[in-house]
Amino acid sequence: MATGDRPEPGGRVVRRAWSFLPLLAVGLGLTAVIVNGALQSFLGVAAGVITLVSFSSAVLWGLAATDRLLLYPVHRLAAQTIHRAMGVVGVVFLILHVWMNLIQDRIGALPAFVPFADRHRPVVLGLGVLAGYVLLAVALAGAARGLLARTGAARRWRIVHICAYPAWGAALIHGLHAGRVPAPWISVLYGVAVVGVIIALGLRLAFRDGGNKRGPGAPVRPDAAGGPRVGVGTGRRRRDG
Repeated sequence: MATGDRPEPGGRVVRRAWSFLPLLAVGLGLTAVIVNGALQSFLGVAAGVITLVSFSSAVLWGLAATDRLLLYPVHRLAAQTIHRAMGVVGVVFLILHVWMNLIQDRIGALPAFVPFADRHRPVVLGLGVLAGYVLLAVALAGAARGLLARTGAARRWRIVHICAYPAWGAALIHGLHAGRVPAPWISVLYGVAVVGVIIALGLRLAFRDGGNKRGPGAPVRPDAAGGPRVGVGTGRRRRDG
């Protein structure tokens, strides 16, 4: 993910989704004052569902973006774009979910931000709080990926990014058990998300293992065998030309 607004040649600035998060904060404040209680109650539940579905979609599209057997580069780029967009949507609705529950006194300020601080449901709510922090950290790390790569800290981004999987699982447990019994359509969405992520992760691992296996007659890249790297000068001449 890229951070903030990106200047293009000619001085034109391309707005990134992250640039609109301050507007979200203003919208949430107006919602707390204007929206009636019934709609607030609906938003508190629906925003949580949309948050989990969005992060599940982000996981699925992120796994799809790593495929190099079925997808062409343009397809992987599209998958990465959707992956990032779903991450932004998840962050937006996560904030809305917490805000709506706070203004309705469904949760106190302390257990809303401190894991396992709730006296009645410490584990279920604590998992949700932990998942929220980790997923926010993953989103921020993704937004700063370019900066981390330039500073040689890309490995840190990968470590944080991997944490999205257990955080997603914790969010799923939270969504199923934190509030009232979920409606059938919510359970279906959660089930589809779980099956989709398991299948996508399994395919990724299977294809990666298969791609790493080399037969006895498989060609060896010159740079892997200790020889000179191929294509560096050619690429430079192509850019210069």
